[in-house]
Amino acid sequence: MPFFKVRGESRIIITNFKVMFTSFKATGNLQKLKRYRAYFYLKLTSPDIYFTVRDPYAKAVSFYKDKFQKIPSQVDSSQDFKWEKPQRVFFPLLGLDSRTSSTAEIKQGLLDTSFDEYVDMLAKVYHLDEHINPQSWILNHPNYVAFKSLGVSLAEVQILHIENLEHMQRLSSVTNFDVNQKANSTSVVKQKYQINAKQRVILNQIYAEDFTNFGYETIN
Repeated sequence: MPFFKVRGESRIIITNFKVMFTSFKATGNLQKLKRYRAYFYLKLTSPDIYFTVRDPYAKAVSFYKDKFQKIPSQVDSSQDFKWEKPQRVFFPLLGLDSRTSSTAEIKQGLLDTSFDEYVDMLAKVYHLDEHINPQSWILNHPNYVAFKSLGVSLAEVQILHIENLEHMQRLSSVTNFDVNQKANSTSVVKQKYQINAKQRVILNQIYAEDFTNFGYETIN
């Protein structure tokens, strides 16, 4: 889960998958917490709370590049492969089945999915996996039964945009996190994806809360 306690400090980072999660996980002085542990830590210790967020457009592109391009391109088609849940939620819409489709069929199906097709499908499955949920949901998740709410409001957290150098320097100063550390980078995918007007309408609807809560600008 995307919660990290700063070792030896009364500080916690709340983040989301595709929002520096892998980089935080690789940082020695950050301890990853499950949601229930984060809930009790927040409730019992009242730590400083840092919530790292990402522009919803950039996050959507990053997910596509990682799960539909980078990972499939590295898979050996002749070997069995365990596909990730954030990929599997798209399988029914692609006519794929993790039990009956071959590795080669799934690999090619993902690679053949255009960015436009991905955004269309995203509107139907974004609620099914934390990688593609609205970032705001981590504070109060509508699909959870246990520990649905973390018991904190936006007013109680320091929101840090990962695109903002000043915000990242502030995070570094209180956590010793190396802001230059890049893990799970999708830079190996050289294709540039421009979000068109139709795609923006879909993304604006899916991630409306994030644009509002985190001060990101929607483009119509």
